Amino acid sequence: MPSSVAAEAEAPLYPPAITPPKEPLSVPGYFLAFVRNPLSVLPAAAYREPIVQYTAGLTAVVDPALIRRILLDEQEIFPKTPVERNILGPLLGKGILIVNGPDWRWQRQTAAPLFRHSDILHYVPAMQAAADALIATWRTAPPGTVHLVDEGTTRATFRVISETMLASDDPTVTAALERSNTDYLLPISWPLVYAVLGLPRWLPYPRRAARKKAERDMRAAVGQLVAKRRRETQSREDLFTRLLAAKNPETGQGMSDEQMVDNLLTFLLAGHETTARALAWALYMVACSPAWERRLLAEVDRVAGDAPIEARHVDDLKETTMFLKETMRVYPPVSSMVRVAAKDVDLGGATIKKGKLIIIPIYAIHRHNLLWADPGRFDPERFTPEREVKQVRYQYMPFGAGPRICIGASFAMTEATVMLASFVRAARFEVEDGYVPVPLSRVTLQPKGGMPLKVTMRNR
Repeated sequence: MPSSVAAEAEAPLYPPAITPPKEPLSVPGYFLAFVRNPLSVLPAAAYREPIVQYTAGLTAVVDPALIRRILLDEQEIFPKTPVERNILGPLLGKGILIVNGPDWRWQRQTAAPLFRHSDILHYVPAMQAAADALIATWRTAPPGTVHLVDEGTTRATFRVISETMLASDDPTVTAALERSNTDYLLPISWPLVYAVLGLPRWLPYPRRAARKKAERDMRAAVGQLVAKRRRETQSREDLFTRLLAAKNPETGQGMSDEQMVDNLLTFLLAGHETTARALAWALYMVACSPAWERRLLAEVDRVAGDAPIEARHVDDLKETTMFLKETMRVYPPVSSMVRVAAKDVDLGGATIKKGKLIIIPIYAIHRHNLLWADPGRFDPERFTPEREVKQVRYQYMPFGAGPRICIGASFAMTEATVMLASFVRAARFEVEDGYVPVPLSRVTLQPKGGMPLKVTMRNR
């Protein structure tokens, strides 16, 4: 039976999704729901209308043409908000994720050459090694052992970013950074909702002290790494070294130590969490779809056999890439973006006052009834080349869009492709009886409580 027919033989798969409120929530209801899960506050209309105004003067924009206006054509009218600066600024300083205008432009121009696809392929061996290390831990357990695979994928992607970007040979530093990263992200919905609703930043919230300590610890650890690398005379070929040597193409200026810390932490936070979550959701979808598991396994066997996956294999893992793209449609690594109106503006017939926040709800856009046929269904065939080319720009944004699209998108896709192919070749994954993951937004989109899957190694 052809593989495409085999895939269609399975019943349509509708993975777990958030049930949105039928009507906008009151401000108190919004506050409580947002703290529990920011995805739960977006009203149902945002999944079927092009633009929706709801609680506390917020506007959700899902029409791709309007999103293009916001992110590209009129981006100066819709800058990034103070929300990210207030919440992430103490950790990420004036790095590429936070700043606007000329400060953003020169940092982007300076860092962009580091992330060319052809150069990223040099790091495939590090990606394969990190996948193999996780697979080795699974091999030590009896068949069918339940593993929190999201914890495993987080360790694996952190290892990649550590070896390619942080380049630290001190395991205590990377271990401390990994712990601090967790402490930093766990309570982040509290300052987020305070910022969205305009509440004072000094208000207390659970685990505030741990989050502040994590900020200090991470900046101190990376600052020490930068100082150490500045003193080194030996030559290394890694992203850290290349960032140290990078110059502004217009002025010839390099990054200061503080800007190095800002951007290394930005790449750390954005560069492993998003990929780790995408991989965890992808393994869940593999477990839910035996037909696609067979297709992925057949592809990796055909492309690489039992050999390590190399750079030359990546572009040939086409169905693996399709599978990842569809996973990131139903479970986008980052569930929303936020902009602010710099002046009163008419947007799609809606009047938005100066200073009001505009939500670009990627999770809802990826499941929108006007943009996707049967949007709740998991179907990687949406991303065959002939179907993908027909998609409207700004209807699919797993890495954002516009000039500020994620600088590491190619790195993340390469890493996820190498790792998913390696995991599927090495093991079978099954969902525990009765387990239904709940998508939870905590900067990245994660499964609430983790992703427990039964893992059984293949006899290869």
